Amino acid sequence: MQYITRNKIRETLRSTQNRFNEHILNDDTIERFTSFIYYDDKKKRNRTRAMKQIFLDMKCNDYYRELVKEYSHIVISKGRYGRYYIQIKRDNALYDIMDMYVYERSNNKTTIEDVYRTAESFNKIHTDRCVTGNVIFPTGNILFANFFENMKQDDYAFDVPGDLRYKSKYSINHSFGEQNTMKILSETHGLGYVQLGNTSVSVYKVGDDKIIITTCCPYYYDEEGYEHNLTLPKDWEEIGEICCDVWRVEFIDQENFDKGKPLPVTDTEYLHNPPITCKVNPGKWSIKNRYHYIDDDEYTKKGEIPVWVELTRDES
Repeated sequence: MQYITRNKIRETLRSTQNRFNEHILNDDTIERFTSFIYYDDKKKRNRTRAMKQIFLDMKCNDYYRELVKEYSHIVISKGRYGRYYIQIKRDNALYDIMDMYVYERSNNKTTIEDVYRTAESFNKIHTDRCVTGNVIFPTGNILFANFFENMKQDDYAFDVPGDLRYKSKYSINHSFGEQNTMKILSETHGLGYVQLGNTSVSVYKVGDDKIIITTCCPYYYDEEGYEHNLTLPKDWEEIGEICCDVWRVEFIDQENFDKGKPLPVTDTEYLHNPPITCKVNPGKWSIKNRYHYIDDDEYTKKGEIPVWVELTRDES
């Protein structure tokens, strides 16, 4: 029987490809992994040969990459054991890789075509530079807040069906998951959802068919470093401000909240961040969230206010 030696572990790790991985297997990390694989630190004894091989395979899979397909903004790479990685090609404001798994078993629902379709959707988001969704407002009596609670006092935005909850496909740590989360929450609760950041926003009504959500302090610096407030367009009517203690804004038709049960707008639960109300034309509305892609300076230098989120009524 051939035993796994420390040198064998080092050689295997050094031979691992990592072209598409953000980590680098340098001498220090190789030594740490070697010690981890070779010893059971908790019991101060050598691991079994089988355990060493398992941990070595796991590390190699994490650091091995083989190019499968390349798009304009992302690449699909493949590790060992059927794991596929969809990864952004260059650094930007949107988080990290998402993992897809493809198995050889014919009864598994995930295929390489599923991975390609996911990658194409993910790439389109980066090409269009926005996350999109839809929501239906049956009456047009809208409520906006940082977040809502359902009747069980749970966070409404994460009241996702149990078989989908916590799945990577719905993780808001990447834009594809964010878009899927917007879709499922709209379909199951009639809830509009946009992921933002640690900020405060103003909500503006533009006529009865458009709503703008953006920074509540629009300004720019001139060449001498002086701060100037930007002038709001005349047709923008401010309906309120929202502090995003939880990094998002949610909106919902009064009729949709808890299937018709009126939202207690004056409830003490919302004392520090009460919902704001708005009346618009009912119907299907489109959502475009550019927050993670937009460069505010590109607009403020021209005296324009950057539009983070735009809601427009679908006339079709």
